Amino acid sequence: MEWWEAGWFINNESNRNDHWTIYDNYGFVHVYALTMSLGVIVAILLAMWKLWRKGISLQEIMYGAAIAVPAGLFGASFFGKLNAQGVGSNAGGAKFFGLFAFWEAGMSIHGAILAGAFAGIVIFYFFGRKTKVSVLVYMDCILPSILISQAIGRWGNFFNHEIFGRPVGTYESSALSWLPNWIRDNVTFTYGGPQGQVINGITMQNGVDYVMQPLFLVECLSFVAAWLIITFLIPGIGKWISKKPWKIHPDKYSFDLKYSFKRAFGGTKEEGKLTYTEIWNKAFYRNVNVEWVEKYNKEVNSIEGKNKFIKRWKQGQFLAQANNPDNYKIIKCGVEAGAYFFFWNLVRFSLELTRPKDHLFLNYLPTASYTLVGLTMVGGVIFALVSQFVLPNLTRVPGYYYEKQYFYTEEAIEKEFGSKRSKELSEEKAKALAEKERQKEAKAKEKLEKLKQKEQRDF
Repeated sequence: MEWWEAGWFINNESNRNDHWTIYDNYGFVHVYALTMSLGVIVAILLAMWKLWRKGISLQEIMYGAAIAVPAGLFGASFFGKLNAQGVGSNAGGAKFFGLFAFWEAGMSIHGAILAGAFAGIVIFYFFGRKTKVSVLVYMDCILPSILISQAIGRWGNFFNHEIFGRPVGTYESSALSWLPNWIRDNVTFTYGGPQGQVINGITMQNGVDYVMQPLFLVECLSFVAAWLIITFLIPGIGKWISKKPWKIHPDKYSFDLKYSFKRAFGGTKEEGKLTYTEIWNKAFYRNVNVEWVEKYNKEVNSIEGKNKFIKRWKQGQFLAQANNPDNYKIIKCGVEAGAYFFFWNLVRFSLELTRPKDHLFLNYLPTASYTLVGLTMVGGVIFALVSQFVLPNLTRVPGYYYEKQYFYTEEAIEKEFGSKRSKELSEEKAKALAEKERQKEAKAKEKLEKLKQKEQRDF
């Protein structure tokens, strides 16, 4: 593994080379600050969009951002300045409290995310107890959106002439000639380090201009791809491999691929037809099975186990079954959050191996840096697996929002509203559910009758 420093290449505005065409500042506009601010705003908007799609209140995310963003700034400053000038030598000679001076130069995006994510998880856990929304749902909606924030922020690094990898050739060569000139020119740096140093198989010469690996661009594109995978691919995996509602209940649902495709691109809604998403919403996400609600209320307290853990596991399985009686394979909340930590650190680990020693997550500490990034990546996989297969049977309770809104039980209502209100709400909910079920049965009978009449006419 090569050991080199970014400081060997002249990369500051006071010593600009002849090829650079962009600046870090344009008058009062600081490009890095602009892209970072824009990235935060876009991440919040994307998180709000995901929460809105689930029908969850948006108020809490604004309060959460007011806490998580400052925490991220302190984390970015701490890890960005720590050992910035060598082991034991912080940026500008900063002492411990000086490491948190985020208004000074030296910021680490990795530190920002770890600190901001930790603060956000804690605050949204307490918000969730009030809103009856699992903290895992908040994590799924918020964390992947940070990938887009990171992608936007990387362009601020580009204007600062930062985030570059090893040299790939001299400027006069054909190195990276496929890049647009305005990018290639601005990832060109003049070497000023040890004469004859070999980096990436190239013998370096002082005063020569070298085209460097555009890590900022690789990270930007990788983060966008990861966000697309987490947001649109992973949530659908379970439904793709699951039994389909129109196969289990052909009398209730009829799937028309052509109609779903047309509706996805603004086609006209047709009476009696449902899209792929609408079918899944009716069959699972917004479906409450009255019989299973009653069955759960009657039998849950009679479940026995050899110990508290086994008993809780069995009760959790029963609750999950009651909210998903058709056993659809659904990706559980928390999986997207775990996937975020995996993909983010997969990209970081892959590129960390090509970075200079003074641009690592932990500057001048490559082994510790690789280990921490690698462990975070593996931790993301473990978190996703635990969220999918373990937590649903151990931590879930009636009345909370997970992949869907879990039904309330009399015990849950009484705990939240009191015994008198519990009885009233239980009766109201039971009547509403019964009426909803009656209407569904009436529609199904009506549809069946129409089909019989049509068959008789055809006959």
